[in-house]
Amino acid sequence: MKAGDWMKKTGAVLAAAGLSSRMGDFKPMLPFGDSTIALHMVNMLKRMSVEPIVVVTGYRAEELERHLTHTGVRFVRNDRFGETQMFDSVKMGVRAILSDCERIMVMPLDTPAILPETIRQVLTIDAGIVRTMCGGEPGHPIMFWRETAEQLCSYTGDGGLRGAIEAYGAGVTDLAVKDEGIYRDVDTKEEYKKLIEWSYRREMGAIPV
Repeated sequence: MKAGDWMKKTGAVLAAAGLSSRMGDFKPMLPFGDSTIALHMVNMLKRMSVEPIVVVTGYRAEELERHLTHTGVRFVRNDRFGETQMFDSVKMGVRAILSDCERIMVMPLDTPAILPETIRQVLTIDAGIVRTMCGGEPGHPIMFWRETAEQLCSYTGDGGLRGAIEAYGAGVTDLAVKDEGIYRDVDTKEEYKKLIEWSYRREMGAIPV
């Protein structure tokens, strides 16, 4: 780690515009820990001094914005959430804070089991693209230099964010972490139930970290 990497101004984009169609319930407002998924994610990043944070809303935007307004995060609305992909929301969020930070961390809002230590480790790496890996499985967050993020936002091909990274052509720095939370999301009720149970067992020490 280079001296001062931790001090590089790092913002974050949390993508939360989706319909939650497979879940049925509105994912950002589901309980997690002592609050909700949305508040848990925002507060964790704020404790890591990640700033600014932009939440890209769409489906039930006003409800989520009211829920988070006291946290001081910024909001960008994807009014076309029903016909766009997550990468479109990511690009909107990135462009909103591109001039305000040196690095940008990207993740979907429905990954609340990511450990604070994982965020801390990501922040210590200074590379054009940093991607977390656990057991050979890629996950979130993904972090970019501002210049890299700007180039990725110009991508219009297939494959979303993964396709943009592959097309970028530069090397990706993979950060190995002991945190399955990087790829455990809550797309369905069953996944949410399993995540809550798994997270509780990890907190109680039944699952090594």
